[in-house]
Amino acid sequence: MAKKKTGKKKTDLTAEVAGGNAFSVRSPWHNSEVVRSLQPARLASLLMAAKDGDAPDDYLALAEEIEERDLYYRSLLGTRKLAIVGLDPIIEPASEEQRDQDIAAAVRRDILTESFPNLVANALDALGKGFSVHEIMWDTSALPWRPRSIEYRDPRWFEYDRETGRRLRLLGGDGGWQELPANKFIIHEPLMKSGLPIRGGLAMAALYLHLIKFSDVASWAAFMEVFGHPLRIGKFPKNANKKDYDVLKRAVRNLGRDIGVVIPDSMMIEIVDGVKPGSSTEHFERLVNWVDKQMAIGVLGQQASTEGTPGKMGAEDAREDVRLDIKEADAQQLEVTLNRDLVMPYVRFNWGEMDAWPRLRLPVPRPEDTTALVDNVVKLMPFGFRAKRSEMYAKVGLTEPEEGDEVLEMAAMPAGLPGQSNAALAALLAATNASIPQAAGELADLAGGEEWEPLLAPVHRAVEQLAREAGSYEELRRRLPELLGGLDTTELNRRLAAAQLKARALGDRDFRSEE
Repeated sequence: MAKKKTGKKKTDLTAEVAGGNAFSVRSPWHNSEVVRSLQPARLASLLMAAKDGDAPDDYLALAEEIEERDLYYRSLLGTRKLAIVGLDPIIEPASEEQRDQDIAAAVRRDILTESFPNLVANALDALGKGFSVHEIMWDTSALPWRPRSIEYRDPRWFEYDRETGRRLRLLGGDGGWQELPANKFIIHEPLMKSGLPIRGGLAMAALYLHLIKFSDVASWAAFMEVFGHPLRIGKFPKNANKKDYDVLKRAVRNLGRDIGVVIPDSMMIEIVDGVKPGSSTEHFERLVNWVDKQMAIGVLGQQASTEGTPGKMGAEDAREDVRLDIKEADAQQLEVTLNRDLVMPYVRFNWGEMDAWPRLRLPVPRPEDTTALVDNVVKLMPFGFRAKRSEMYAKVGLTEPEEGDEVLEMAAMPAGLPGQSNAALAALLAATNASIPQAAGELADLAGGEEWEPLLAPVHRAVEQLAREAGSYEELRRRLPELLGGLDTTELNRRLAAAQLKARALGDRDFRSEE
């Protein structure tokens, strides 16, 4: 390994800079439940202060509280985070040279540890708040220097500078703000909106919707408290005294807990139904559903649904996933952060400055029509098209068998075949449900008539002879490859390929002329 030229003391890298404890200004505990006193005017002033860079800790606390109180918003954010956490990270070496391969292997060993998914999940806390911070405690006791631990830090302990609004500073032990040392922090600031990072988090927009939903649900609960329960009416005669009144009052009050009550026959208790379902409360539910739909569009990029189609098992028409372009952007932006703040310092400490760096990637798989892909590859192979086995295995979602694995495979073609083209011809003939002689005739018609007859005649005669000898259709299929293996179909295959190419060209021409 190259001698490290970092310009940093070991204590700068190993010591905890942004830790907190209950007796410091960076306390992990906070009881500033802003939601409890949240009103439109209060929310407006709180968000305005955060946008101006003035003490955003209340805004950040509120952004966390709505994740705790609003399960739907929390679920949406969780869906978006888990879409990235579930990706398989890879380390790409800078080149094929052995040194670069060894460096990539070291990065893979020391960075992609079992705690890496937690790092990804916590880094994506920035989706809601606009930024997230992790502190790296480096282990410099032996070579290579590596992260001993990577700790998530409370965003309330940080603030953007007033000059640029883009440089994070740490809340110091004396209550002031201090600059962050280099190579110690992973700062993720996803670009979801142009402008200052503090204004880019999803919580900035979700808080308005949450306030509407919070007020609506509170009003809904108050309405149901008054009008949602059956009304118990007690009636007593005109000549009733105070004792009779007290008996009836006690009976009405206890009727909610008791199965029955005992009252004099001169008294009467009437129970009047409360609000009938759907008659006066639909507007509360409609508003909640509207708010949830807006949140889903904002967080996932599309409307989410968990109800599905009535009468079906599950929710076939539900859209619970993150939109693909949003998922790719989240992954790419996190790649940039982790390479800049984690991979490059690790490599720089241990191997010095590099002209090209290994790269951590979070590739997002794209949905693909594998049936059409395989079909096209099979059609092209008779014309010399070649495909990598490893790529095809990956496309269809299978791993390539290793030695000793039990595998499923088709019977091998006889060794005497004059090429793969005969195998394709055998498959074409064997695929029809008609008789073999009829299949040969259909092949002649498909090929274009009389000019093909001399080329097809040997095939036709051989197949007819085989059809007479075979005792069943299965025997025909079994013996067909061997039969074709003894025929010279080179010219026939060449002419068929040329005819197919010509037909394709004519079809393209006719299609363009219709346009």
